[in-house]
Amino acid sequence: MGKSARPLIRRMRIANAVLAPLPILGCVFLVIEDLGKNLGAGDGARIFGQFIGGALGSAPLYLAWRGLGPDSTIHMVRRARLANLVVAGLLVLFTISEIVAFSDKSTSFLQLLPFLLITLIYTAPLALNIKALAQRKAELDQTNTDQAAEHLEAQATPDVAAAMSTTAYSAPPSTGQSSSNYFVRHWRGECSLGISYWLNSNLAGIASLVLIAAVNMMEEGSYSLRAISFASIGVLFVSVTASVWSLVGIWRSANHHVVQGGSSGWASAARVGVAFGTIAMASHLFTTILPQIKEFALIASGNDPIGNIKIYVATNGQSVIVHGMLREGAAVEVLKILDAAPSATSLVLDSAGGRLLEAQQLAHAVRSRHLNTYVEDQCASACTYVFLAGNDRAATPNARIGFHQPSFPGLDADAQRASTQTMLDVYRAAELPEAFIQRIAKTPPEDMWYPTRDELIAAHVITRVSLGGEAAISGLGMRSKQELLLIWGSSPLFQAIEKRFPGTTNEAVERGWAVKERGGTDGDIQNAVRGIIIEIIPTLLKTADVSTLDSFVKLLSSELSAAQAISGDACAQLIAGKLDILNTLPKEIVEQDQQFLLLALASPPTAALTPPDPAQFTQAMQKARVNLPQQYINVVDDMKAYANRPDLVCEAMIAYWGAIAALPSQERHVALRGMLQGEEATSLKPQPQPELEEEKAFTAK
Repeated sequence: MGKSARPLIRRMRIANAVLAPLPILGCVFLVIEDLGKNLGAGDGARIFGQFIGGALGSAPLYLAWRGLGPDSTIHMVRRARLANLVVAGLLVLFTISEIVAFSDKSTSFLQLLPFLLITLIYTAPLALNIKALAQRKAELDQTNTDQAAEHLEAQATPDVAAAMSTTAYSAPPSTGQSSSNYFVRHWRGECSLGISYWLNSNLAGIASLVLIAAVNMMEEGSYSLRAISFASIGVLFVSVTASVWSLVGIWRSANHHVVQGGSSGWASAARVGVAFGTIAMASHLFTTILPQIKEFALIASGNDPIGNIKIYVATNGQSVIVHGMLREGAAVEVLKILDAAPSATSLVLDSAGGRLLEAQQLAHAVRSRHLNTYVEDQCASACTYVFLAGNDRAATPNARIGFHQPSFPGLDADAQRASTQTMLDVYRAAELPEAFIQRIAKTPPEDMWYPTRDELIAAHVITRVSLGGEAAISGLGMRSKQELLLIWGSSPLFQAIEKRFPGTTNEAVERGWAVKERGGTDGDIQNAVRGIIIEIIPTLLKTADVSTLDSFVKLLSSELSAAQAISGDACAQLIAGKLDILNTLPKEIVEQDQQFLLLALASPPTAALTPPDPAQFTQAMQKARVNLPQQYINVVDDMKAYANRPDLVCEAMIAYWGAIAALPSQERHVALRGMLQGEEATSLKPQPQPELEEEKAFTAK
C-alpha cells in the first residue's frame, strides 16, 4: 500500500473524532428542550427515540475512528465498514422515499432542499469512511503478509531461505484462512452446504419473524405510529439483508461443496433452490417490501399521505370536533385538545377513516374519559373504532357509518387475512352481532358497506337517532357577522330570497350570529335562520299561482311522511319549523325543498287575487274532512292540545293534507287558496277556518 493512502486515513480519523459526538450532543439538546415543555402522551417514546437516533448516528463514526487507528485489527475494520455501509444504505433508502413523497405533492423544492443538504452532509463522511477503511484493511493485509513471510524465512534452512528469497509469492498466505466471524464465514460459503442450507437460512427467517413480532408488540403498547414506522423500516431492511446473506452464502457453499468432493447433485439442487428463492425475494421486494418502505418512510418523516385532520372545540365548549383523516399523530392531537376542553362531553366525528393504530388509541381515550360520540356526516373505516367507544352513540338519519376490511400498501393474502381478523376482533369486543361482523368481513378494502339506519340500530352500533344540530359546528370558522354574511350571501337560495324580500339576509345573519354568541348548537343556529324562511313562505304563497300551491302541498306531504319514518318527534319538529331537514330528511326531499323555494321565489306574484267564495271554500273543506276520523279533525283544529302526542299529530296532519291533495282540481285550488291565501293564513300550519253551522253539523255525523 502506497503512502498516498495514509493522508485519507489520517484525515478521516480526525474527522470522525470531531463528528462522532455531534449526533449525541444534538440529541441531548433536543431532550433538554422537550423537558422544558409540558410532556404529553407519546412524548416519552419520542424522547427515547431521540436517544436511539443519536446513538445510531454516532455509532458508525465512532467505529470508523477506532478502525482507522494505528492499533486497529482486521475485525475492527470490518465491523466499522459494515456499520458505515448499513447506515449509508438506510440513508439512501430514506432519501429516495422522501424524493418519491415530494414528487407526489404540490410543494416547493425549497422545502425538500434542507433535508437533502443535511442528508448529503452526513452521508459524505460515511462514504469517505468506507473508502478509508478499505485502504486500512489493505494495509493490515499487507502487514500480515509481510509478517508471515518474515516468520517463514526465519524458520527455514539457508538453502530454503535462499530459494524463497528468489521466488515471488503468487498469493498471500492469509487468503486461505477462515474468518472467525460466523456471519462472514457463511457469506463466503465456508460453512458446509447442509449447515448453510438448512440451519443458516432458517435462522435468518426466524430472526426476521422475531423482529416482526417485536414490532407487533410495539403496536400493542403505547408507542407512537411514527416510532413503529421507523422500527418497521429497520425490520424490512434487515429482512432483505438476511435474505441476501442467506442466498449468497448457500450459492457459494454449493460451489465449495463440489470442489471439496461433495455430491454435485446436492450442489445443483441447492443452486436451484437459491434461484427460486431469488425470484421469490425479488417479487416480494417489489410487491410488498418497497411499497411498505415507502409508506412507512412517509409516516416516519411526518408526511402521512392519507390526508390531514382538523380538530376544534365547539363554540359551546361541550364538544370536540374531529374533521378529516386519522393520520399519524392524530390521537395525540385530539387528546391535547380534550385536555384543554375539560367541559367537553362528546366527540363529534366527521372522518372517512385513517390509521387503525391512531383510531385504537383514540378509542381507548374515549372509553377512559366516558365520552359520547356523535356523527352528522360520515364516520367510516377506522373512524368506527372511535365511534363504537362512545357511551352514547348518536347519529342523524342521513349520517353514513361505513365498514370494510383494512388496507395497507404491500399486504399479501396472509397479511390481509391476519389484519382483517384483528379488525373483526375489535368489533367483537364492541359486542356487535356476529352476522353484522361477517358482513364487514365480506366487504373488500376498496369497497365500503354503509348499513341502513335500521341495521345500525339493530346491531347496537348507534344507541340513539339524533335529529341533528347537537354540536356547534357551523359557527367554528365564522369570526364575524361580515364573514357570516359572505357565506350566506353566496347561497343561491338566499340570493333569490334577498331579491324578492330585500333585507332578509341581514336579518338572518343577525339572528344566527346572536344564537352563535350565546353558544347555541348548529340546530339552534339553523332554526334561527330557517325561521326567517318560514316567515316569508306564507307571504310567498299568498300571491302564488295554483301550480305553486299544488307543488307546496306535494312537498309538504313528502316531508311529513319522511319525518314520520324517523319518529313522531321529528314530524312534530317539522310542523313547528324546528327540524334540521338537511341532516334528517332524505337528500332528494331536501333538494325538492330548495328547488320549490327557488321556483316560487322566481315566479312573479299573481296580481289582484280575489279570495274564494266562502260557500265554495266551506264545501271544499267539508269534502276534504268528511272521510277523516273525528280524532284527526280534533287534532287539526287544536294541535296544542295534543302536543304531548306527536305521533298522533303527525298522522293527523299527513291525513289532512293528503285529503286536500286528493280533491278534484277545482275544489283543491279553492281549498288551498282559502287556507294559504286567505286573511287567516300566516304560517305553514293549517289555520282553522270559520265554519258555518252546516259544516259543523256535517262533520259531526
